[in-house]
Amino acid sequence: MIYTKKCMRMKWRLFQYQSPTGRRAIDDWRRRLPIGEPQASLDLFLNNMVKIDQWKVPDDLKQLKGRGAGLTELRWNVGRVPYRIIGYQSGDHEYVMLIGCTHNANKYNPPNAIETARARKEAIQKGVASRVEYQLLTSQ
Repeated sequence: MIYTKKCMRMKWRLFQYQSPTGRRAIDDWRRRLPIGEPQASLDLFLNNMVKIDQWKVPDDLKQLKGRGAGLTELRWNVGRVPYRIIGYQSGDHEYVMLIGCTHNANKYNPPNAIETARARKEAIQKGVASRVEYQLLTSQ
């Protein structure tokens, strides 16, 4: 059974980009991931990350440079596939997730992931789009 769970031990609040039409970036991306280990590892990774006071750099979180300056990526692997969520810290123990992707051989999939993340961050800051709290999924 999948359900939303609020945990008293949560140290971080996760948010996700919501488009002006109501589309939620990480919910949509999760639905497109293969059913099984990729979806389960995303859920487990985020459930663990919200309980950690200080995220490990560069193991769990990496500052992006160049065209990604001002953004970070949450990082985990499923088998040999490096999964990423590009976002930014919006406040004390608050993180806004802008786009989910994979990152192989210095290439993101989708290829425009950084540009999309930058545009989404700007849209939130201008009030054109919004951020909504991400509902963690766990299995009972």
